[in-house]
Amino acid sequence: MTFAKPCSTPIDTSNNGDVSTPFEDPILYRSVVGALLYATIIRPDVAFAVNKAFQHMQATTKIHWTAVKRILRYLQGTLGYSLQFKHTSPLQIQAFSDADRAGDLTGGMSVFLGPNLISWCSRKQKTVSRCT
Repeated sequence: MTFAKPCSTPIDTSNNGDVSTPFEDPILYRSVVGALLYATIIRPDVAFAVNKAFQHMQATTKIHWTAVKRILRYLQGTLGYSLQFKHTSPLQIQAFSDADRAGDLTGGMSVFLGPNLISWCSRKQKTVSRCT
């Protein structure tokens, strides 16, 4: 991958190739996607693409392998990108959640270690409570 041509996005939304041709080395696919899961710790910009690749572990095709190679090419072209953590004393953990129950269909939470965001999630709620 040293001489791979970098790309500007980690996922290609216009790729409509043949999804029926199985990939010949599924162990290689699982190994690379497993390694990419660790990259999402410091590179959350590839988390969605890696998640999509992870969903095809059991029935891997050549189009899925092409998508994984695109993620690797994106990482190659953006090696200087990473999360920066600021050190403060003392480190405190703070968590915040969305407590709005007035008809909002999305909910979320975030966790900070000092001034650093270390975890977050946002999801669409299945039901919304109208009274508390």
